[in-house]
Amino acid sequence: MGTVVLLFLFGLALGSFLNVVVFRYTPEKKVLDRKQLGGRSRCPYCGHVLGAGELVPVVSFIIQKGKCRSCGHRLSLQYPLIELLSAAVFAFLPLFLNSVYGVSGTAFFSASAPLWYYGLVAAWVLAVLAWLVITAIDLRHHVIPDELNAFLMVAGVCITVLLAVYYENIFPFRTSFLQNFSLLFLLSDSIVLNHVWGMVFGGLFFTLLVFVSRGKGMGFGDVKLAFASGLVLGWPDIALATILSFVIGGIFGGVLVLAGRKTMKDKIPFAPLLVLGFLLTILFGHAIVGGYFRLFGL
Repeated sequence: MGTVVLLFLFGLALGSFLNVVVFRYTPEKKVLDRKQLGGRSRCPYCGHVLGAGELVPVVSFIIQKGKCRSCGHRLSLQYPLIELLSAAVFAFLPLFLNSVYGVSGTAFFSASAPLWYYGLVAAWVLAVLAWLVITAIDLRHHVIPDELNAFLMVAGVCITVLLAVYYENIFPFRTSFLQNFSLLFLLSDSIVLNHVWGMVFGGLFFTLLVFVSRGKGMGFGDVKLAFASGLVLGWPDIALATILSFVIGGIFGGVLVLAGRKTMKDKIPFAPLLVLGFLLTILFGHAIVGGYFRLFGL
């Protein structure tokens, strides 16, 4: 329990840094541009230099009632939201993955857990954090930085290799988040090939959408995100994630149109919808497919 608390606090601190990355990012610069990230934190409205008491993750936001202490301007809810999501990823994702893979017994933080497994969990944590930053940047700028897609590719390679090499140490059918249902859709018995197929499906499917819509539906940043994330998730997980993202997007877009917030011609950032599809597949993929089959009595 103590380790979970420490990871949660570390995630809060890292989430504060991720906020700096997101808010200081501009499409003309790199994500981790030193000049952009350097310097003291300031209020984005009045330029007030923040003191140590104003930089405590989540706590400072609550104490200041979501406003700048100097000018009183309301601050973005993104600050505490990203901090809390980052903390949740660090504290709870390892525990969830252990329930899926079952490598280290009843607890993730076990002396019996092999080093390769910590590497696998670390790769997943970094991939999810990259999705979090991509979501925030796409919402602000309608851009998905190439560096983050490249980072996802590296994480995907690590996840694929570790699953392929050590699959015998993992619970049966747990190399996919669809678990035993994945057997109905697999294109190969090879874990490596299934992750490659996931990458190919993600890239080609979204490339086709770009050409069919002539770039009006989505851009090549979404193509690159689907390509990299397809390697991370593998086949058939990327297919379910894609379906979920379009279903959620259709519902969300319809609500916005009915509420008068958007028109049929307005663009909606698609990366957040894709990322939501990825996360739902990871957390509930097996339950979603199982529920779908039960609807038809299968």
